Amino acid sequence: MNDLTLVKRVLNNEPGSFDELVKQYQKLVWHIVSKLVQNSEDTLELSQEVFLQVYNKLGQYKGGSQLSTWIGRIAYHFAVRFLQKQDRQLDEVDIETEAVENETGNSQHKELQNRQLKQQMHTAMKQLPVIQQTIISLYHLEELTLSEISEITELPQGTIKSHLFRARSRLKQILKAKREYL
Repeated sequence: MNDLTLVKRVLNNEPGSFDELVKQYQKLVWHIVSKLVQNSEDTLELSQEVFLQVYNKLGQYKGGSQLSTWIGRIAYHFAVRFLQKQDRQLDEVDIETEAVENETGNSQHKELQNRQLKQQMHTAMKQLPVIQQTIISLYHLEELTLSEISEITELPQGTIKSHLFRARSRLKQILKAKREYL
């Protein structure tokens, strides 16, 4: 079922249609909110508020972008506003390279190296600005396109590319300095 059909069904109060919408997009909302908020209780509450907002504003959705992008933008803005209200920093974003995530059956030495690399990535990510952590997460973990990230964050694609480049460069610097220190 396409986005506009689902939206029309929800707007017509068809039984089960909003549940279907929630089921289809809850993973996206949870991922965006949890990466910013870093607290499962707050994430659950904010996710519910996001879907309440989606329900209340669904009549404003005109199909100019994918429904996932529109809902993602709402989730992103809810999480950012929550952080601003709480006046707290993002602790860390759980980001792993595909090689670390997928390697299994390694020797104990290799597993230790993987754990160390993962810990170094966590530490390095904490040193990035929140917006760069978010963009890296959306691009590499959620595998969203630059266009989708641009619509969610309401930043131009060039700015998204710039943040990705700066974040990757900074991560390389941090990890290189860490290796040289050891």
